[in-house]
Amino acid sequence: MPKILVSRKISDLAEEKLKNEFDVTLNLKDEPIPETELIKIINDYDGMISTGFDKIGENFFSNLNGKLKIIAQVGVGYDNISIKSAEQKKIKVTNTPNVLNEAVAETTILLILAASRRIGEAYNLVRSDNWKNQKPDLTKFMIGNSVTGKTLGIIGMGRIGRIAAKSAKAFGMKIIYYNRNKLSEELEDGAKYYSDLNSMLPDCDFVSIHTPATPDTKHILNASTLSLLPKHAVVINTSRGSTIDDDALLDALENKKIYAAGLDVFNNEPNLDKRYLKLDNCFVLPHIGSATHETRLAMSMMAVDNIHCFFNNKPLISKVI
Repeated sequence: MPKILVSRKISDLAEEKLKNEFDVTLNLKDEPIPETELIKIINDYDGMISTGFDKIGENFFSNLNGKLKIIAQVGVGYDNISIKSAEQKKIKVTNTPNVLNEAVAETTILLILAASRRIGEAYNLVRSDNWKNQKPDLTKFMIGNSVTGKTLGIIGMGRIGRIAAKSAKAFGMKIIYYNRNKLSEELEDGAKYYSDLNSMLPDCDFVSIHTPATPDTKHILNASTLSLLPKHAVVINTSRGSTIDDDALLDALENKKIYAAGLDVFNNEPNLDKRYLKLDNCFVLPHIGSATHETRLAMSMMAVDNIHCFFNNKPLISKVI
């Protein structure tokens, strides 16, 4: 019976399904396994269910003895795994795309509204009991920007980008997008295509990133690209922290070169740049884009199903390599 390591707590139903078929080591306390410990124990296992919290780099792979055959990641992103090393060791890697599309798109809309309507500031005012100390001012008190009729620019018009666009249209937003390739008319659904990011940014009231973390998308928003946005623009990121140059975005926010930002992802999570926390015009979340009961169950089940398929010689559901 193949031995499977589950690096973090996953949904109960998924764990039960796994136990019915495999010799499973679960992490019921959900304590992170340090990289050194993971390297020590992994050679006892035929398969592993991992999460984005696990560091599975070159060190990990260089210490393998040949027993491990598959890593099933719970999450769509897999930038914590050295794919090149996995390929060299002929280890299959899977992820969980598509099941989290709607949840992440919902978070995108939440961030658009929260950043533009100053929800972080407003919430803190009530929670700190300082509302009563504010001067009632019809033209200044917590005045934000409306989203209705504004233009949302989407960087990366994949499934999540398209669902976010559809939701944004319900608020009367106009959609423009930058993508590696122009989409079919049906998938565009009325959105306007820009083949060049620098041409799109000046036309954005809001810009939202929906790309994977790759060398091509690293710091896609940087000092140069951010400078092309209008002063009233809002930056949204629910993709990966690496897509934004922190110094450049912080400078733009601190010096009011743009209006605001709404961020669910950061470089070096969870140790984000502390300067973000001092800014009133930056609404931050702790990477909860896919954090709904339904979505996390679906993600867990897909990882388990990939393990099942591999050891039963069936095609993998969502193969990375």
